Amino acid sequence: MKRKILFILVFFLAFSSMNNYSFAITLRPGDVSDEVQNIKEKLYDLGYNVSVNKVYDEKTEKAVKLYQKEAKLPITGIVDDITYQCLTLGRLTVIEKYKTFDLASIARQMDINSNPIIRTAVRFMGISYRWGGEAPSTGFDCSGFVQYVFRLNGINLPRTADLQYDAGKPISISELRPGDLVFFTTYLPGASHDGIYIGNGKFIAANTSTGVSICSLDDPYWKNRYFGAVRIQ
Repeated sequence: MKRKILFILVFFLAFSSMNNYSFAITLRPGDVSDEVQNIKEKLYDLGYNVSVNKVYDEKTEKAVKLYQKEAKLPITGIVDDITYQCLTLGRLTVIEKYKTFDLASIARQMDINSNPIIRTAVRFMGISYRWGGEAPSTGFDCSGFVQYVFRLNGINLPRTADLQYDAGKPISISELRPGDLVFFTTYLPGASHDGIYIGNGKFIAANTSTGVSICSLDDPYWKNRYFGAVRIQ
């Protein structure tokens, strides 16, 4: 069943009610990592003056600032989530995703306090679904996506949805907090599909028809298949 999810700026406004957490993706001068090299490859492909390696040097900072200026983003020289998404997905894709041309406004909303699990998860929106998929390079299935996001935040979870359900503390739907896991009965009885609750009645998951996308617990499809929720931390 094909489903079209509308991504709106209200999702990011909901982050303002969350507690204080550290950012999951921030690249800045002095950093050395594979993520830096990935960003530099994107900048190089776009024609910016950078040497492709793992070092976030002065040339990289200047290139990022120039890109941010041309993309009408806050000019910081730091690759935050919105800059990262614009570079890796493409500016027009990000505009379409959030249904707004005001990327600077999105960036300001994303720079407020938020949950690191959620900030990691939204980086992969749009990644295609793949049965048995465990990485963004190949695609995700539901539990592979959940496992990958939590692993990036230093938390090891079992591989399948049913075992992930058993790994947490069961909670009621009224107790849900961003970062909790929500489970559904789909192709098998019990917990056979899961996602990460992001707040405001929404969750993010790797779905067969839409890939990594945001869904509503009030959507009749998910509401009728809701199985339960657990808290990992």
